[in-house]
Amino acid sequence: MIRIDMLLIRFTSLDRSQIADWVARGWVRAEGSGPADWAFAEIDVARLQLLRELSVDLALDEDAIPVVLSLLDQVYSLRRALRTAMDVVAESADNQLRARIAAALSREM
Repeated sequence: MIRIDMLLIRFTSLDRSQIADWVARGWVRAEGSGPADWAFAEIDVARLQLLRELSVDLALDEDAIPVVLSLLDQVYSLRRALRTAMDVVAESADNQLRARIAAALSREM
């Protein structure tokens, strides 16, 4: 967990009010009793970095950010599901099945 004070040092282009707004919107999760005590898990620190890039570096409109976050969440979810499926296939003793799946995937990429 990374405390908010360390985050503000790490991401100098962010301020407490901006982070508080993102937490209030549900775009990022914070642990703790209030903004002064907030701490963030590594996944949420990565989300804060993404939000900073979208809002500061890319100057993305605030109305577009939830759409982008939703689409990225869907992509990450699909990647996790595909990774799980590939792990199951890799553990399979059926070499023909593995070869067919690998061939089908290579055609799609």
